Amino acid sequence: MAKKKKKRRSVPKPRSSGPGRLLDGLQEADRLMRKKRWAEARDLLEELDRRYPRRPEVLTDLVNVCYELQDTERYQYACERLLKADPGNADAALGLAGAYMANLRPALALRAFRRFLERWPDDERAAEARETAAELEAEMPGLPKDLGISAGEGWQLAIQHEEMQVYLAQRRFRQARQTAEAILQRYPNFAPAFNNLSLAHWAEGRIDDAIAAAQEVLSFEPDNVHALSNLVRFLCTSGRADEAQPVAEQLKASAAPAWDVWTKKAEALTYIGDDEGVLQVFRQAEQADESARSQENPLLPHLAAVAAMRLGREDQARRYWRQAIKRSPGFWLAQENLADLSRPVGERHAPWPFSLDSWVSPKTLEDLVQFVAAAERKDGEESVGRAARRFLRKHPEIVAVVPILLERGDERGRELALLLARTANTPELLEALRDFALSPHGPDQLRMEAAQVASQAGLLPPGPTRQWLEGEWREVLTMGFEIHGEPLIQYSLQVERWVQEASSALYEGDGLRAERVLALALADDPEEKSLLNNLAVAFRLQGRDEEADTLIRQIHERHPDYLFARTGLAERHIERGELEEARQLLEPLTRRERMHYSEFDSFCGAYIQLYLAEDNVDAARSWFAMWEEVDPENPKLEIFRRFVAKSSRFAGLRNRFLGG
Repeated sequence: MAKKKKKRRSVPKPRSSGPGRLLDGLQEADRLMRKKRWAEARDLLEELDRRYPRRPEVLTDLVNVCYELQDTERYQYACERLLKADPGNADAALGLAGAYMANLRPALALRAFRRFLERWPDDERAAEARETAAELEAEMPGLPKDLGISAGEGWQLAIQHEEMQVYLAQRRFRQARQTAEAILQRYPNFAPAFNNLSLAHWAEGRIDDAIAAAQEVLSFEPDNVHALSNLVRFLCTSGRADEAQPVAEQLKASAAPAWDVWTKKAEALTYIGDDEGVLQVFRQAEQADESARSQENPLLPHLAAVAAMRLGREDQARRYWRQAIKRSPGFWLAQENLADLSRPVGERHAPWPFSLDSWVSPKTLEDLVQFVAAAERKDGEESVGRAARRFLRKHPEIVAVVPILLERGDERGRELALLLARTANTPELLEALRDFALSPHGPDQLRMEAAQVASQAGLLPPGPTRQWLEGEWREVLTMGFEIHGEPLIQYSLQVERWVQEASSALYEGDGLRAERVLALALADDPEEKSLLNNLAVAFRLQGRDEEADTLIRQIHERHPDYLFARTGLAERHIERGELEEARQLLEPLTRRERMHYSEFDSFCGAYIQLYLAEDNVDAARSWFAMWEEVDPENPKLEIFRRFVAKSSRFAGLRNRFLGG
């Protein structure tokens, strides 16, 4: 049955009196409204409503802001509360009737118009209200058929059914569940009540009950589109995606009549990540009867936009999001996704199909918020980790949801998933971080943070990995260790003076003076590896390469974990073209957990030389970028910058003339 929409109405504002903070808040809201900063005004008014409930002046402003935003659900809820706070408000009563019309709740709309006419029969708008009520009454006989019940049962059941939908939309889940249970006592096979009951169970954290309610519908209506769609969602968000796939295939094939059938199909296919399936459903909806609700619901083109964007079709996605906003200018999911595309490509979260509370039940979110609050108190890494693991034991389904949030969640969902995974530190969640780091989804910064955690856990191979940055695939080095400035060795006061003098001589290229000073230091401590390593450098500055090589090999044999000896030997292998030998020396260093700044310099320099020798300029550039980020004032950077730039130019010419 086609549903007629009624234009919503703004409501005249009453005079305000009350606490000073309330008046200040209302003045600020009025200032925002005059500047047409509607969303900011709405947020402020909702906060005032929480602090000062049932204040007509607050609710009136809230009604009008929602009217301007064309946010029909919030407009309806504000009208309902305004009418309770001010029962004699004819504008609120008529506005509420229009809201029910706009939200396609004809039975509630008809009841609201009748109540308005009973209370204000001589109102100047009464004639229009009577006309609309008559149109609704003429359509009422078709409503029982839409609900699958007999005509004699229609009116009261239709009221309860729409009230149940309102409770769900307003997140009043207990009332929704109680209404559904009351309906089922009288009509035990009323599928819509079971479907809404399943949604209420899921929202309250009773996932098994939600699945059971959906399956109950399928026991007597095997092709019920809403039950199939809901079941796909419940299975996906409870870690049973393998069971969801055949249900989704059954849903695709279902030809059963249903309210908003195309949107429910697209919704389920979005949960399992079937992007091509979503676009196919959208095309089918466009070819359907124009009077179908799928032509009105903005969620359908939004889901099509998400699917198109995930398939790399940005222009198509933008077109679908604009279509969703045209259907409902207040539809914030489409608005925020479209706005996100204005960010640089490396900072985008888009596309995301649903907000966090569509993936995680509100009850579970309450527990998650408590965990996040504990993490923010910084009670210690180990205690936060224990809290995260306790949360996962209480909500094991979240382990399956975290990878989905990282791939397809909104900004809040991704950040919470990253926080939970890195603090819980479980194998499954660490693997999810690795997969996210190597994917093209989400902002670069979040993926780099995930790569850091995965690297520290040993889940990324040593050296550069292929990662998506700034809209293209690049070879990126992820640093999985800590850089520190603590002294590597404590010398005696006299040896410290000699070491400083030798270091100055080496910096000036005076190998002979450095050798003489180091000989004095070695007389005091002849086995100190750092002194011997500097002596090898002094030999090399004097052209005594064979002596330097012999000394470095001896240091490495005696101290195989000594980084400078390893990098020194590796550099000699690189000079000789013995690249595999160099790699074998350097690879164990990538597994270190800590490095001194000076060790990090030598480590990066050796790897840059190795990759340049292999003509892997992207990898060399990645190592240089990491080095520059960690130690931007290092004087060695300018030397290596020239090496990398020269190799980059050569690689560009080679690719141009030799084909890559």
